[in-house]
Amino acid sequence: MVPLAGVLPKAWIDPVRRYFCVPDPETGWKKLLQRRLPDLLQRERPEVLWANSVPTGSLVAAAAVARATSIPLVIDFHNEWTRNMYYRPSTPRHDAEHHRLEREVIETAKAVTTLNPMHTEDLRARFPGVKVETIENGCDLTDYDVSPPDPARRPIVLTYAGTVYGHQSPLPFLRALQETGRNDVEVRVIGDSFGQFDAGSWPFKVTVEGHHTHRELGGLFSGSSAFFLCLEPPAARQLPAKLYEYLRAGRPTFAIVPKDGAADRWIRRHGAGDSVDSAAPDLWTPALRRFLDNLSTYRAPSAEPFYRRAQTGALAAILDGVRR
Repeated sequence: MVPLAGVLPKAWIDPVRRYFCVPDPETGWKKLLQRRLPDLLQRERPEVLWANSVPTGSLVAAAAVARATSIPLVIDFHNEWTRNMYYRPSTPRHDAEHHRLEREVIETAKAVTTLNPMHTEDLRARFPGVKVETIENGCDLTDYDVSPPDPARRPIVLTYAGTVYGHQSPLPFLRALQETGRNDVEVRVIGDSFGQFDAGSWPFKVTVEGHHTHRELGGLFSGSSAFFLCLEPPAARQLPAKLYEYLRAGRPTFAIVPKDGAADRWIRRHGAGDSVDSAAPDLWTPALRRFLDNLSTYRAPSAEPFYRRAQTGALAAILDGVRR
């Protein structure tokens, strides 16, 4: 498809892409992959075909080739498809086509993996005959070194690490923190690569930084007392990868997130911090006040279940289980 930037008004680009490019804007990649895969499979003779998204077109191409060659297919969803909070089909016809492609891909697969237990539950309910497992985002001890938290550190440094986009603005946390009346705090927003966040003026120090390498996280996290996360109500099904890095760093997370959503469930299940309903602003400040008062009593759970070796072992077991 002809590049649209510079040809169409900016506001038109996304709607035009969604109308003409199904299942995603990477239609050229899908066609190329579907054309090249048979020769690649003939040369390499794999026992299993493993495909992941995004783009979802990779799954469509892999499923078509798997059906033609009878090679067992395992697909891995990084994000949800038709349940995604950014899913906006142009017309009912487009919606039907997305659902058809999603069903074809999933029913072709011998096994499906997701990053999110909520996504897994949804697929199991919608496709009861398909094997669906969760292999969550992970972390690893070898990535960087982090010093133990210092409960006596002042100011208390509260860190958000990761891209700011969509429904993840730090503003709800800053407002709640201001209302606590605490002046022994400092906030760091690290990783705003696209310059989406304007901190504004607050009664405490707020710094905003762009991208840092993964290895640099050790120093940044060592200087942190705790982490925070904000997800607006539309992001109830989102489970950000940053939560695993926060857990690995041994600091608690204060999360303003949708009640009983994926992030809320995960934090509570793993004892990774405290969460409060993003749809109940009157609860934010009291909850944050308690969180800050109890920082010194936090005992970090082990992140070992999410280390890459464990995650890789789980994937290997699934791949072994479908080999022809």
